[in-house]
Amino acid sequence: MEPELEKLVESRKLSAKGAEQLEKLKPGTFCLHKSWGFGRVTEWNLLLNQILIDFAGKKSHPMQVQYAAENLTSLSPEHFLVRKANDLVSIKKLATEDPVAVVRSIVESFSGQATVAQISEWLVGDVFTEAEWKRWWESTKKLLKASGAFSVPAKKTDLIQLRGEGVSHTDELIASFNKARQPKEQIAALEQIIKFHQQFKGSEKQLQLIVTSIENVAARNQKMHPELAFELIIARDDLLERVPLLRTTHIGLTLSKLILDEEKRLMSILPKLPAAKEKKVLQALPTVLGPRWTERALQLMQGSHGRMIAQIARVFGDAGQHAEVKTMLERSIREHSATSEMLVW
Repeated sequence: MEPELEKLVESRKLSAKGAEQLEKLKPGTFCLHKSWGFGRVTEWNLLLNQILIDFAGKKSHPMQVQYAAENLTSLSPEHFLVRKANDLVSIKKLATEDPVAVVRSIVESFSGQATVAQISEWLVGDVFTEAEWKRWWESTKKLLKASGAFSVPAKKTDLIQLRGEGVSHTDELIASFNKARQPKEQIAALEQIIKFHQQFKGSEKQLQLIVTSIENVAARNQKMHPELAFELIIARDDLLERVPLLRTTHIGLTLSKLILDEEKRLMSILPKLPAAKEKKVLQALPTVLGPRWTERALQLMQGSHGRMIAQIARVFGDAGQHAEVKTMLERSIREHSATSEMLVW
């Protein structure tokens, strides 16, 4: 221990624990304060029982030694803020050449997990402008996911985490699905698996178990929550299309069969589906229902929201049946059965 610190301890102006901490805060070292942020220790003035620190906007700020020991966190040379303070040019170059390394350094400096806002706070202003940051982050986020070394959540407010060694992105996606207990959670986890399906090459056995689980959940929910069954089967079909080695384990559990089984309930089911999945169901109607699909489509238009009306009209258009749409609308107007949504459309 420094002789000056020993004297302060002996005079009870500084605790022994405080002296140990202060030894890490010698002039030239860097630190963090909860309120004032990043700073550099510039001087010890132990005769006055204080040290001086340069904070942003608070140059040569005096601080009593005991308070400093209790409220300052010393930073190692590897800490991102220290590296940036010592060599900003190199950090800017690294951000361009190896964005993943920059994020890794920041996340490690936050003890292995950080939000997007925290990462942004340490980069915007001196490394990037706000506009540059937004462009950089959009491309870097994709690199982080592709690297497999980070857990990148969908929500900006959730933590980006460094994965432990031996935990792959695919393992994490499978674990996320297996942990999900509610169908909505399973659907969200499944959509992430679909999004990163290319990472599962050689892991088809794991995905086959997922397919089986999806189909079991869909079958259980069809009677009471048919909209969930539709979502699950549409997602399953997306996965089967992307990974040809996978197979259905419920031969009769298809989107076509669901539409036929639930035709009378489509009016209440479709509005509960996300727009993209609602569109897939509507696009399947001509093939599944055959000639009577136009009648069913009119019924759906008369009792549906504006989004579905537009979707149905597009299906008619894709089938080359513009005249049928016009005829149906004119008839609905004459019979005063056209809804306000139909008239607005």
